[in-house]
Amino acid sequence: MKVAAVVRDLMLFSRIESAARVAGIELARVDAPADVPRDADLVLVDWSAREPGWADVLRSLHGSRLILFGPHTDLEAHAAAKAAGLGPMWARSKLLSSLPSVLVPDPTPLHRTSPQIP
Repeated sequence: MKVAAVVRDLMLFSRIESAARVAGIELARVDAPADVPRDADLVLVDWSAREPGWADVLRSLHGSRLILFGPHTDLEAHAAAKAAGLGPMWARSKLLSSLPSVLVPDPTPLHRTSPQIP
């Protein structure tokens, strides 16, 4: 799987990069949606850093799964994502806690559970 991250915050990107490395996923950091590789399977976008024109470019990414994220308190950003037809925006904390399952279609190998002892 090839993942592109439109993330300018390097601390945040390093957390995504670490999860991608553990999952064995190819990850590319780009500064704007126009720079997203057209063959990306998944595009993670820090919607709180959005600029005019981003929505149009993101809508043109056919074939890529798109996840917008940002601060859960940024109600304006949530409304803008919905109004742009880009789906719901995830809270940044939800994205970070869900990265193992987002980056790996079947997360079972990463989350082995212990057998129940009667």
